[in-house]
Amino acid sequence: MSDKYVHLPASFYSGIRIRKEQCEANVLNNLPPNDGYQYCNATMDRLGGCWNYTRAGSVATIQCPFTTQTAASVSRTCTENATWWMPPNYSSSSYIDFSSCNAKTETTEITEHRHIFLFIAGYSLSILLLTVSLVVFFCYKQLRCGRVSIHKNLFLSYVFTGITWILYYSLVAMDGQVMFDNPLWCRTLRPLAEYFTGCNFAWMFCEGLYLHTTLFKAMSTGKTLLLVCYATGWGLPVILTAIYAGVRGNEEDCTSRCWIDSCYQWILYGPIVVSLVGNIIFLINIIRLLMTKLQQIPESTQKKKAAKAILLLVPLLGLQHLLTPMKPYKGSPLEDFYSYFIAVIVSLQGTFVAIIYCFCNGEVISLLRRKWSQHRLMRGVDVRISGMNATSYTFTEPMHGQSNGKKITNPCTQNGLTVSSLEMVPLKDKADC
Repeated sequence: MSDKYVHLPASFYSGIRIRKEQCEANVLNNLPPNDGYQYCNATMDRLGGCWNYTRAGSVATIQCPFTTQTAASVSRTCTENATWWMPPNYSSSSYIDFSSCNAKTETTEITEHRHIFLFIAGYSLSILLLTVSLVVFFCYKQLRCGRVSIHKNLFLSYVFTGITWILYYSLVAMDGQVMFDNPLWCRTLRPLAEYFTGCNFAWMFCEGLYLHTTLFKAMSTGKTLLLVCYATGWGLPVILTAIYAGVRGNEEDCTSRCWIDSCYQWILYGPIVVSLVGNIIFLINIIRLLMTKLQQIPESTQKKKAAKAILLLVPLLGLQHLLTPMKPYKGSPLEDFYSYFIAVIVSLQGTFVAIIYCFCNGEVISLLRRKWSQHRLMRGVDVRISGMNATSYTFTEPMHGQSNGKKITNPCTQNGLTVSSLEMVPLKDKADC
C-alpha cells in the first residue's frame, strides 16, 4: 500500500504544516553522517512522516504520523545501494506501507465520521424546514415587509451555508484521496462555504441591527436600512472572502489538501466575532427596553418575559456560537461531548430559527388558517356548483371590515358560513411589520 491510498482521519491534516516545520528544523537541514558509510537521503513523506538519514542495508522505523498511539509504527527499507526500497515498476517517487497504521486509526475515524454525519443530518433538516418557511414567506404578499425581508435573506444564507458544507463534508472531509489529489473544485468549494458562512453571520447581525433600530427609532426603518442590510449581508463577505482566498492562495503551505486546515482563518473569524459582540450589545439594549416597558407588571412576570425574549433572540442573533471557544483540552473526557454539542447547535440553528419565526409565528399561523378556511369554503362552492347542471353563480368576496361577521345571502353561503371565514385580513403592512 502506498502513502497515497492510506485512509486518514480528518484531524491529521490540521497538524501537517507543524510536522513539516519540525522535520525541516530537526532532520532535513542537517548534513548526513560523515563516517564512511552510505546513507539514504533524509526526507518527509506526503503524510508528514519524517525519515532521518538511514544507513544502507538497514530498516528505519518511525511512529505513524497520523495517530497518537505510540505503539503504532511504520517501517521503510534502505537498500544496499543507499536508495529507499520501492516495488518493481512503481511509478511514484516513494513507497511506504502504512497498512499497520490504519487499524490504529479506525476508532478515531469512526468518531470523526459520526461528527460529520451529525453535521450533515442537522444541516439537511434545517434546509428542509427553511425551504418550507421561504415558500410561505415568498408566496403570501401579506408577509412582504421589511422585517420579513430580513428573515428571508437570513433563511437563504442558512440554506446556502448548509448546502455548501454538506458538499464539503461528504465529498472532501470524508475522502482522503480527494485531499491528496487537491483538485481545483475542492479548493474552490472551501472558500465558497466560508463565504456563505460569513453571509450567515452578517445576516444575523442585520437581524439585530434591524430590530434594534426599529425599537429605538434611531433611523428610518425603510429602504435605507434595508439597503444597508443587503450590502452588509451579501456584499461585505465577498470582500472578506476575496482577501482570505488571495492571501491563502499565495501561501504554498496553505493551498494543499483542499484547504482543510485553518490557515488565515482569522481574516474571516475576526469580523464574525465583531458581529457577535454587536449582537450582544443589541440584545442588552432590547432587554433593557423591554424591562422598562414591563415596569407596571409584577416582577416575577417581568423576569419570565425577559427570559422568553432572550430565548427567542439568542438563536436569531447567533449568540449560541459564543460557546464554541470553550473547547476542552485534547484527551479530555468531554472532548467527544463538545464535538457532538457543537455539531448540534451549529447545524440545527436554521431549524430552531425556522420553527420560532415561521412555524410558531402568530402572524404566519393566522394567515395560513385563513387561507385554509378560504380554500375549504371555495372547494365546497365548486362542488355545489358542479351539481347544479347549467346553473352558474357569481360569488363576490366582501371587503375587509364591511360585513362584521354577518351571514351572506348568496346561495353559495346558505349553510351559515360567515364573512369572517373568508376575510383576508392583511398583516401589518408597515415597513417594520
